[in-house]
Amino acid sequence: MIFADWRHLGLAGLGVVLLLLLGIWWRQQTRLWFRIMTGTFLAALLLCIGSYYMFVTPPYYAGCPLGCPGRRGYPLPFARMDMAGGSQVAFLDFLLNLLMLWLLWLGASLVWRLLGVGFQWWNRSWRAKLVFILFTAVLPWAFLPRILDPPQPHPDGEDLRLAVNAQRSAEYTYRITGVWVQRLALEDIRHTALEAGGESPFGEGSVTEVCLRGYTYFYMPWRRYRITLDPGGVTALSLHELPLEGSCWDE
Repeated sequence: MIFADWRHLGLAGLGVVLLLLLGIWWRQQTRLWFRIMTGTFLAALLLCIGSYYMFVTPPYYAGCPLGCPGRRGYPLPFARMDMAGGSQVAFLDFLLNLLMLWLLWLGASLVWRLLGVGFQWWNRSWRAKLVFILFTAVLPWAFLPRILDPPQPHPDGEDLRLAVNAQRSAEYTYRITGVWVQRLALEDIRHTALEAGGESPFGEGSVTEVCLRGYTYFYMPWRRYRITLDPGGVTALSLHELPLEGSCWDE
C-alpha cells in the first residue's frame, strides 16, 4: 500500500456495501443480473489496467525542489514511478482503484436503466435508441475531461503562478484547447539559464519552461506541450509540441 491509508480502507468498506446493494437491486430487476455484474467488473478491470498507461504523472520538480516520484493510475494512483522512470505497482491500491471503477460502472448502469424506463426503450425505433445512447452514454464519457480534473502535480506559491500563466497562454494565446484537445494537465516546470551572451529585456538570467499534457475525448492522452515563459514568468515566448514518449525536456 503506497498511496492509500486507513481512511481509504474505510471508504473501501463502504464501497463494498454499496456494491452488495447494487447487486441486490439488479437481481430484483432482471434475470440477467449476473451478466451485468460480470460485464461491469470486466469493463472496470480494463479501465483500471488502461489507466496505468493513459494517466501518467512522470517524476517532477514543480513545487518539489528535491524531486518527487511520479505515479500512474486513475482516479486513484496505484503505481509509483521513481526518478529513473521505473514503476512499482501497489496491489492493494490497484484493488481500491478497481473497486471505485466498478462502482462507477454499476452506478452508470443504474442511471441508464432508470432513464431507459422513463424513455420507454422497448417502444422506440432503432434511430431513437441510437440517439438515446449517444446523449446518455457516449457524449458524457467523451466530455469527461471537461468535468473531472486529471492527475497532475499540485504546486503552490511561485510554481503555481507559473503553471497558471503557462496554461492560460496555451489556451488563449496558442489556442491549443478547443475542438480536439479538451483538457491540459501540468507535468513539470524547470528554469533554464539564458545562453552565454544572451540579453534579456527583463534583466534576469533565466527563463521558465512549463510542460503540459493534453487530453482529448474520453480522456485519451494526445500530445505534450512545452511552453517557454519570459524571465518574469508572465508572457509566453514559444511553444513546442512534443510526443508523449520520452522526456518533455528532450530537444
